[in-house]
Parts: sequence; C-alpha cells; structure tokens
Amino acid sequence: MTNLNFSFLSGTILVILLGAASALGQKGKVVEKNVEFARGQSSATVKGFVESRLDSHSFHVRARAGQTLVTQMISSRPLRDAYLCVNYPLTEAGKNEGVCNKRKYRIKLPRDGDYEIYIEAIRDRIPYTITISVK
Repeated sequence: MTNLNFSFLSGTILVILLGAASALGQKGKVVEKNVEFARGQSSATVKGFVESRLDSHSFHVRARAGQTLVTQMISSRPLRDAYLCVNYPLTEAGKNEGVCNKRKYRIKLPRDGDYEIYIEAIRDRIPYTITISVK
C-alpha cells in the first residue's frame, strides 16, 4: 500500500469516526412521566416546552382493553412543527403498533398495558398543553 492510499484511508476512517461520534452526541433532554389521575378523576393535563427537536417528551398511561383514550395537544405552533404519537403496548407476538401525525386522538384501546403518548417535534421551541383522558 502506498503512502497516498494509506493517508486517504486513514483520513476517511477519521471522518467516519468523527461523524459517528457527532451523531451519537445529538441527544437532547429527555422528559418522561407516568401520568396518574387524581382520585376520582379520569383525566389529567400536562404542560411543557420542547426546547430542541432533539428533546424527547413522553407520557405513560396504564389502561385496560375496551377503555377509550382521548388525548389532545394544544400548541401555538402549527401541526407541521409538532404533533402527538401514541404507542400501544406490544402485541402478544411482540409487534409495535401505534398512531401518529395528529394532535387529537380518540382510541378504543385494544389491550391492557402501558400506552405511551409522545410529542414528535420537527422544529425547536414548541410550547404545549396535553390533556389525557381514559374512561
């Protein structure tokens, strides 16, 4: 191998390693909360602010099959900037299911377990209020 080929190869490896380190370092703040309803209540409201689109804001609700989950996100930013996603508990076969790309859902729940409601932020600086109801 000539010095020119070795220099090119080692330079390429260095660029790849630096790029991988940069990509791995791009993790924002994680906000994760179990939502529990006050005694006698079937809904709760959470407020927050997604500072960076790299941030992760997710809320977990335990519910039973047959109940209805209603969740709504209110934000001054347009839908194209941020929306809600709902992940269902895994199926018996271990399959992921969920819905995404809206700000309001009314879902008859298919099974018992923990449902995850999270904000998919496409832009930075997203204020939000989310109401979660299970009946």
